[in-house]
Amino acid sequence: MTNTNYDPFRFSTIAHNNHRYLSPLSRIKAHELLRSFVANFSADDIVLDAGCGKAALLRDVLQMSPVRGVGVDINQSFLVEARAAFRQDFPNDSRLSLINAPLLEHTRPEGGYAAILCVGSTHAFGSFEECLRVAFDWLKPNGRLLVAEGYWKQLPSQGYLDVINGTADEFVSHAENAQRARALGYNLLRTTTSSEDEWDEYEGRYCDAMMRYLATNPDDPDATKFLKRMQDWHSSYLQWGRATLGFGYYLLSRT
Repeated sequence: MTNTNYDPFRFSTIAHNNHRYLSPLSRIKAHELLRSFVANFSADDIVLDAGCGKAALLRDVLQMSPVRGVGVDINQSFLVEARAAFRQDFPNDSRLSLINAPLLEHTRPEGGYAAILCVGSTHAFGSFEECLRVAFDWLKPNGRLLVAEGYWKQLPSQGYLDVINGTADEFVSHAENAQRARALGYNLLRTTTSSEDEWDEYEGRYCDAMMRYLATNPDDPDATKFLKRMQDWHSSYLQWGRATLGFGYYLLSRT
């Protein structure tokens, strides 16, 4: 019998319990990127956070700029947390709209978006290149896109690919990510990458949150499966991932 209450995002929701940003990104680096991202926005502009998760970056944008924000994600639990955090920080502010829907199905503003955030969620578009193509159409002229995507620091071993259920052609290099954006008509404004410290912080919190949950919920029916999944994942990060997988940020402007 099919469990109609099954939550396919449950593992990710638990493991990201202690994360603000759902990517290897520090607050310092986030704010450095956003200072460039929000330049010259007005109260009439709308910023989309595509695959927003807890919408932390979008909430930062609303704190730094008078724009309105739209966050779209398919994980309802993340959106509940995002909404609560925004109400706590901005109790009388109605500039944030959160939509629980597949990204490509959400209703977009007639005039387009002034800017789009897509940090660690290009899969919501289908791929990195699809993100670049679709976002170009959704943006106003001179609109900005802050997109983050994985890249290979070195060729991945088959053992690593097996654990992450990935393929060698899933990512390219950091430079090639930037070249793809230029080839699709964007101006490249700035780039940066996640540091090893940011990766360790992200992966450490990810593992710690799950292990704490399992320690206090030993009777969870998914406990055995979740424990193996987390142990395999963190071991693969230490053995291969830390030296192999990078995460790049690309601040782009539509021509």
